[in-house]
Amino acid sequence: MNGRRKVGVEEEFQLIDVKTRRLTPRAHELLARLPDDRFVAELQRCVVEVNGGVFDDLSSLRADLVANRTLLVDTAAELGVGVAAAGAMPLALPTELEVTGSPRYRHMLAEYQLLAREQLICGTQIHVNLPDPDEAVLVAGRVVPYLPIFLALSASSPFWSDGTDTGYASVRALVWPRWPSTGPAAQVSTAAEYTALIDDLVSSGVISDPGMVYFDVRPSVHCPTLELRVCDSCPRVDSVTLIATLFRALVEHEVTRLRAGVPPPPIAPTLARAALWRAARSGLEHELVDVERAVPRPAGEMVEALVNLLRPELEDTGDWDLTTELCERALQDGSSAARQRRALLRRGRLTDVVDLLVSETAGRPQSVPADEPAPERPAPAPGAAATTHRRHRGLTSVGESTATTAGVGEAQVVAWRRDLHAHPELSFEERRTTAVVAEHLRGLGLSPVLQPGGAGLWCDLGADTDRAVALRADLDALPLSEATGLPYASTVPGVCHACGHDAHTAMLMGAAAMLVGDPPPHRVRLVFQPAEETTPGGSLDTIAAGALDGVAKIFALHCDPHLEVGKLATREGPITSSNAAVTVRLWSAGGHTARPHLTGDLIHAAAVLVTGLASVLDRRLDARTATILTWGKVAAGQVGNSVPESGELVGTLRSASHETWATLEPLVAHTIGQLLAPYGVRHELSYQQGVPPVVNEPGCTEDLREAIGAVVGYDNLVEASQSSGGEDFAWYLEHVPGAMGRLGVWNGVDRREDLHQPSFTLDERALMYGVRTFVAVAHSGLD
Repeated sequence: MNGRRKVGVEEEFQLIDVKTRRLTPRAHELLARLPDDRFVAELQRCVVEVNGGVFDDLSSLRADLVANRTLLVDTAAELGVGVAAAGAMPLALPTELEVTGSPRYRHMLAEYQLLAREQLICGTQIHVNLPDPDEAVLVAGRVVPYLPIFLALSASSPFWSDGTDTGYASVRALVWPRWPSTGPAAQVSTAAEYTALIDDLVSSGVISDPGMVYFDVRPSVHCPTLELRVCDSCPRVDSVTLIATLFRALVEHEVTRLRAGVPPPPIAPTLARAALWRAARSGLEHELVDVERAVPRPAGEMVEALVNLLRPELEDTGDWDLTTELCERALQDGSSAARQRRALLRRGRLTDVVDLLVSETAGRPQSVPADEPAPERPAPAPGAAATTHRRHRGLTSVGESTATTAGVGEAQVVAWRRDLHAHPELSFEERRTTAVVAEHLRGLGLSPVLQPGGAGLWCDLGADTDRAVALRADLDALPLSEATGLPYASTVPGVCHACGHDAHTAMLMGAAAMLVGDPPPHRVRLVFQPAEETTPGGSLDTIAAGALDGVAKIFALHCDPHLEVGKLATREGPITSSNAAVTVRLWSAGGHTARPHLTGDLIHAAAVLVTGLASVLDRRLDARTATILTWGKVAAGQVGNSVPESGELVGTLRSASHETWATLEPLVAHTIGQLLAPYGVRHELSYQQGVPPVVNEPGCTEDLREAIGAVVGYDNLVEASQSSGGEDFAWYLEHVPGAMGRLGVWNGVDRREDLHQPSFTLDERALMYGVRTFVAVAHSGLD
């Protein structure tokens, strides 16, 4: 047919770090490699928008969608970045993400605050040619009853950024309406009324420009089209094609009825809004609301009814066969939200959900195994050799007889550690690890309390006293590829235990068994914490979930490859440092290197900042605070004879002083401004305050020293050096007193392999020293 309405699509894509599977703010790097007529920045730096072509036949539209996705995916892969089309992603740390630095987006961040920071969502917009502005306004209102169907077809956001299953098929549909200018459609009857409404919104100061009118369907700001905005981003191209086909046919259907004088059905705005909520909740798997009759109907029936309603228009454009095929496939496969939940159920890994979305977006089969056996519980093993210990301040002897009574020995703890080592999980994904620990604790007759989201737990044992001594272990692994060659090496590509958290967990599991066999006269809380390796770390979630309620003091051990097996260390006061992530983005006029005076000479200004900021901090801060700034990334420019227009510095700032940690940001911000001012270089500072230093409380440090002395003797108790590394155990010590110790894991022969290295190994003889130290300090009492 000649005169078919043209249709175009805008798609938003999330950018994924291929190692961690988390959102990554690298849109500016990616866009620098892509054509700027199709690929543009969005509010968040982890999102890229693709503006497709305009077509009157669906085969050309689909081919254009595939071509744009292929170019985006292939280019991103060169940077180690994955691409996913979904309403929301399950693995993201908002503190790692950033708003795009354009003036418009900076204004949105300043004005809308939380709304802009939490805008970790993506949508698909469908444009259908409708040049008459009065018709566009009226048709927008007439298609409102059908918006829930389009939302259900696109629903792809069941999980929020922290991995929580929201219970909805589209959590994006809940986040989006928080903006001040949203709703199904403007309730106006002429283009003049619509323009006046938009002008009033802008003049009120609530929005800054007409582009911020975010109705679910609206006349486009830039094109003579009617724009459908209700949909989540869709991982499958076929879903986008189906929605575009149906929306074009629906627009044609309602234009015909409008011109024929057929009135639209009277739909109450409240019911229309309720129907959208139901679609966000249900997706394609449950009931939607038939708004004309105000009754629930199965989603499949509603979709099929819409397709049949539009059959004349679809046949007229030659799209009937394609539409029925795509519709049948969509109802058979279910919504993306349902597919994501099925992916999670296979192995309990949110990374599998991300991998599914990345694979579907790229149009390739997913390689995640369909199933994986449940973790085996290592069989009980004979105990380790008996050891004699000294007693101090009421400490109970923790010799081999206790371990045997509890049914745990060295071989058992080693088996736990090796199982966890072979199955590492990244931060906030430690569901398998949590399940292994929970099964063990239940087998001891205990009642573990799982944290929200299923990663992490705590458990009480011993006498039911008002106050408790807490012992903490961390569960998560690192996004590194293991290079140890061990027979029990990581089975998860790109993930391994390179910081000893598998040992920490196994040791606390062993301590649980020993404490059940020989309980102290007070309550002991075992805290198995997720996500120590992230900022903000999982300790904050653990505390918020109530793990410190009733806790009087808390202790932790950390593997130390610089100490030989059989030695442990601690110290009073700071034992680790605080950390903060500092990112400085620079902009200035660029130009030829022969005329730097006509530019901001950005690289020279960056060099001044690299050396100058550290020098100023050295003079403004007491040297005894051990504050150190280190730049890890300096990026600017492409060729030697061109002064660049932009650059970026990324570094870390660490301090052993709690007071300095709490007050550094204003000094850093002021100094950067002063250093750059002579060069006319504009900048944007992102200062992400990390953990405070771990400051061991004197009384708890003495408890830990006596426990170590009881286990290995005071000759093997070492005064720990103060580390520049960060540890989110510090957050517990903001609430209750406590202390951390270091456990020697070096075998005394081989080269020391540092933490966070792919080749990191530990001597498993250290494990029982850790178990017994945990047990000894648990018996230290509450005085």
